[in-house]
Amino acid sequence: MNKSLLNIRTHLQQRTLQQVVENRTAYTLDHTELCIYETREKAFEVGLRFDIPMLASMITGKKIMHIEEKPAFEFLPGQSVVLTPKKTCYIDFPEATDTTPTECLTLAIAPEKITAFCERLNEKCTLPDAQQQWSYNATGSQFVNDIMINQLLNRLILICTENNTAKDFFANLVLQELVVRLMQSNQKNTLLDNHKIYKTNNRFAHVVEYIQQHLQDNITVKTLSRQAYMSEPHFFRCFKQQFGMSPVEFINEQRIKAARMMLRAADISISEISFACGFNNLNYFLRMFKRHTGLTPAQYRKSMLI
Repeated sequence: MNKSLLNIRTHLQQRTLQQVVENRTAYTLDHTELCIYETREKAFEVGLRFDIPMLASMITGKKIMHIEEKPAFEFLPGQSVVLTPKKTCYIDFPEATDTTPTECLTLAIAPEKITAFCERLNEKCTLPDAQQQWSYNATGSQFVNDIMINQLLNRLILICTENNTAKDFFANLVLQELVVRLMQSNQKNTLLDNHKIYKTNNRFAHVVEYIQQHLQDNITVKTLSRQAYMSEPHFFRCFKQQFGMSPVEFINEQRIKAARMMLRAADISISEISFACGFNNLNYFLRMFKRHTGLTPAQYRKSMLI
């Protein structure tokens, strides 16, 4: 669909192809294993099952994922899913060929390592208005990687594929940040999906709903802090701690998400979409869209027609 946000160039220079469906190359470090899969011909109902929670992130191509009882969904570059342990998922590869392979990575982290991360977080960084403590939930949920998650995954790929005797030490530092950011992303997606349920007893769920309903407006941190009944500095700190991004970054992310939906569904001009999503400056919208998706709006719309 589009150029990958994850760079596996070094991996491709040294890996060996042994099979055309889900060719697996594993990089094993202390407490973690990163695998890169390549499929070079169409295939359907390929089953995968893991014993521990597994992060899967798409690199190139398209998969159709069948996870438990959930409706099947397209899995595209820039997206991730945390696969539930001891549950078989089935995967279709409708577009894979030798010249346009479907590629993805999986990342397994030792459960005891994740537990240690979570315990330290719950001691040092309690969640404001959270329904639960920090936890790394494996629920088969799909999400779009933010910029930092992509950067951390790229850093892990580089660490795994370079010949450095200190790579376990480097990887441990990256994994700590990655796990925290994945949990922050989970908190954000939980409130996005369930803000109507939580809004009566969670001020950030209420703020999320307010943002969703006012994307076209000029939303300020001052306005949001008032919605949360918090001072601006305290609101800003708590928001970034819970979601891993500033309120302005979150608002832009939601506006870009709305723009992507409009580009797929409506035949209206890019400038009209920009203003409809709350961007008053077209050039700023173009920069933000490319930063979040790796494509211009015109390129994104064209990719939807292929």
